[in-house]
Amino acid sequence: MMARAGSSRPGTGEAVHPALRRARRWSYLLDARYEIAGIRFGLDPVIGLVPVVGDLVTIGGGLIMLASAHQLGLSIWVKAKIVGYTLLDYLAGSIPVLGDIFDLFYTSHRYCLQAIERALERQEG
Repeated sequence: MMARAGSSRPGTGEAVHPALRRARRWSYLLDARYEIAGIRFGLDPVIGLVPVVGDLVTIGGGLIMLASAHQLGLSIWVKAKIVGYTLLDYLAGSIPVLGDIFDLFYTSHRYCLQAIERALERQEG
């Protein structure tokens, strides 16, 4: 399988599975796209300010991570971690005001990506 956990930078000569590339792109967009005063955040906490829409974005991002893990052939345990990270983000994020603050610091999509990349590294090792 061509799923590589390493860098996807052009010129590295490393083939990256499209599912891993998609997971990286969505993780960055939802959890790390912007930085203010040393705090990195993405669209998830910003859109999370809009009731219901923010919840849908959180769950949608989690489903993208879950689909990516499935396409990469990762174990049920990795998929369970992804569901757990997403569920925690959804439940805590649904609390008015406190949930919005939680969403700023709890980057569930980045945690999902880390779980995917660690699993791929174990497969390669």
